[in-house]
This record gives sequence, structure tokens and C-alpha cells, in this order.
Amino acid sequence: MITTEEMLQDQPGNSPRRSWPSHRAVGITSLVVVGLLIAGALGLVWVGSRGYYALAPGSAPVVSDQSTCRSVGAGSFGLPNGKPCVRLILPAGQNASLDGSIMMVDVLVGPATPWDYLLSKIGLLHHVRDGTVLVPNAAILGNTPPSQLGCQNTQQMIDATQAARVVALRRLGYTVKEDDQGAQVDQVGSGTPAAAAGVRCSDVITAANGKPVNTAADLVAAVRALAPGTTMELSIQRPGSSGAFDTVHLTARLGGTPAEGDQPANPSPAFLGIATETRASFVYPFPLDVQVGQIGGPSAGLALTLGIIDSLTKGQLTGGLRVAATGTMDLEGNVGDVGGVAQKAVAVRKAGAQVFFVPPQELAQAKSEAGSMKVYAVSTLTQTLDDLHSLGGQVPAGSAAQNGSG
Repeated sequence: MITTEEMLQDQPGNSPRRSWPSHRAVGITSLVVVGLLIAGALGLVWVGSRGYYALAPGSAPVVSDQSTCRSVGAGSFGLPNGKPCVRLILPAGQNASLDGSIMMVDVLVGPATPWDYLLSKIGLLHHVRDGTVLVPNAAILGNTPPSQLGCQNTQQMIDATQAARVVALRRLGYTVKEDDQGAQVDQVGSGTPAAAAGVRCSDVITAANGKPVNTAADLVAAVRALAPGTTMELSIQRPGSSGAFDTVHLTARLGGTPAEGDQPANPSPAFLGIATETRASFVYPFPLDVQVGQIGGPSAGLALTLGIIDSLTKGQLTGGLRVAATGTMDLEGNVGDVGGVAQKAVAVRKAGAQVFFVPPQELAQAKSEAGSMKVYAVSTLTQTLDDLHSLGGQVPAGSAAQNGSG
């Protein structure tokens, strides 16, 4: 007997027939579900990556006073052997034949990609991209708006090259005179009175309500002397398109101090909303320029100071060793902490450095990626020079006359 579908449907007492979807329908549904899951996962990865910056090993340029260190385009300098360099420009006759090398080092910083984020989550980023790590946006930006990060890095490098020249020359016994010129703006807070008035990063405030501003402390005192709600007339020197400074006059209405971190808002002290430092010019005993190209940030101070000292003496400061250094440099010769030292250790190790000087706070990070490279923690220029002397370097006595310069 043959039972057809029609017979089953028409016979009383038979259960209703179940209609199953075709194999094709099941396949399409599965593909849709898988596609939605993949899209959702990619969306989560993309959203997650937006909360991080990637820190990767950068380059380790040699500090060179030789004419063979030339521009290779895109704001970079290179030697004939292809190695990157930063160039010191000294008067004729001041150059020395270096008996080793001093390297500065940078770290590549940029918004994390979804691929970076995914590799980080499964623990492979550090291995796939040697030494690369992700850090939260706040660790890079702090209170700096992302749009001002480039300006801030550029200004920090200007400050680093200036401090390196001053400290190196003074260490060698030269007189370097200082002239304070105003409060230089390093950061403008979003939504602050300064931002509303049109103040920009790199502006130099030279007067407030008609009174001269020579230092950052002068500006702080001028703001604190006023009450929230009052106006402040600012005279500003602003870099123009031609390289010269234009004079700009702006009016800011001061507010109360907003909450920041664990500090509650305080309506009483007046608030302008900028971070500043004293802008100074220096009178050098002879022309001395440092060309770093597109590298930014403050961490080249120590390396550049050592490079200048080495070039202005007999060129034997390193004792023939390949030396790398990272750390900020202030005008008193103190070395300050920096970021990304583990990634910098990878960069200088690959560049062949034998010795790496780092701030004390980053010693453990540097050693974690140093391999056989010797790492020294230093907090001052004097300590660094003492360490170089112990490694066989010839450290200058600190007198321009003793070093054959004048």
C-alpha cells in the first residue's frame, strides 16, 4: 500500500503533517545568523579599540654633527648607511670625530586599530607586533584634547632641544643668558573661558589687563587676583604663517574652578582653563641648532644634551660605546620620567645600543626588554656623566677653556 501526502491529510484520526524547512532555507538562515554574530563581534571590537592608543617601538636616531646627516624627505634625516639621525649644526671647527655614538629614541603612538585591539584581547599583540601594547586614551591624552596633541608634542620637542643646548653649554663652562618673554600656552581645556575667547596652543601671553606677563607665574597671579565673572584682556604673540609672530588681543570672561579628578568644583577661585610654562629666549655664545624633523615630545632632552657635549669636546664621551638615552631635561640638569620605555628599549636594542640610560621610574620597564643591553637609571646629567666615566668615557671637566673652546 502506498500512502500519499493527500491521503494522510484527508484521513480522519491521522496526526497533522509537520512541514520541515528545506535544506536551502536552513542554510540561508544559518548564514544570516552567523553574519549577524560576526558583524556584532566586529562592532564590539571597533568600539573597544576607540578607547585605546597603541604604543609601538619607534626609531633610534643617532645624534650627529656630520654633514652626512641629511634630509631624506617626510621630515626625517638619515645617514648614508640608511640609519636615521638627528642633526646638530655647529660652527665650522667645532665638530668632533665621534668615538662611538649617542642615540635618542622615539615611540610610535597612534589610535589603536580594531586589529590591535583583537590581538591584545587574545594576548598576541606584544608578539605579533614586537613590543607593542595598548594603553587607555587617558594615559596619552590626560586632559589634552586630541586635536591639540600634535601641537603639544611639537612644543615639547622645542623645549627639549632648547634645554639640551642650554644645559650642555653651561656644563662646558659657557655663559648662556636667559630672557623671559611670557607665558606659553601648552594646553587649552575644552569648554573653558580660554577656549571661548579663542586662545590656542603655542600662544604666548605677554600681558593681562595691560600688565606685563613675563613668566607663567605672572599669569597665574593675575588670574587669581580677579573674581569669577570678570573679564581679562590678553595680549598674545601668536605664530603666523610666515614664521613670525602676530600680535593678537583677546577677551576672556573668567569662570569658577571646575571639578577635576577627585577635586570638587570651587566657585571662588577664578579659572581661565589653560596650562602654561614660561617662554624664554637664550643668548648662546655661538650658533647651535638641533634638527629633529617630525619627532615630537619631551623625552629627547637627555640624549641631545649628551650628544651636544660629545660633539663640542673630543668626541670620546662614550668610550667608543653605542649609547642610547631617554628622559626629559630641565634647565637645572635634572632628568625627568617619560613614557613608552619598554617600547624604546626594543627600538634601541634592535639598533645595536650597548648602554641605555633611563629615568629611575622606568628602570624595570627598560630591563624587561633590554636583553643583554646594560640599563642605567639616572636622575641628573651629572649622574649620567659619572656612569659614562665608569664605562671608559672621557668626561669634560666643565670649563670651556679647558675643552679648547671659546
